[in-house]
Amino acid sequence: MEIKISLDEYADVPFIKKLLSQIKGVKNVEITEDDKTYSWEEIENSDEFKQLIEQSRNQIKNGEYEEFSDELIDSIFK
Repeated sequence: MEIKISLDEYADVPFIKKLLSQIKGVKNVEITEDDKTYSWEEIENSDEFKQLIEQSRNQIKNGEYEEFSDELIDSIFK
């Protein structure tokens, strides 16, 4: 079974991918753009991903984040 999700250009793709990969039953998460498929390894090793992770760490360090409750996560994925 597959699920297709369309994202806008500003979507936090690494976060979404990591979130989806932690859900029980999810075997694989792939990102496609303009008919190109990127593997998780390609994404993790990209400079863009490293910049996003650094930006995310800085935002967390500066208190610029939102915490989501288990109830919200459950309501989205159940």
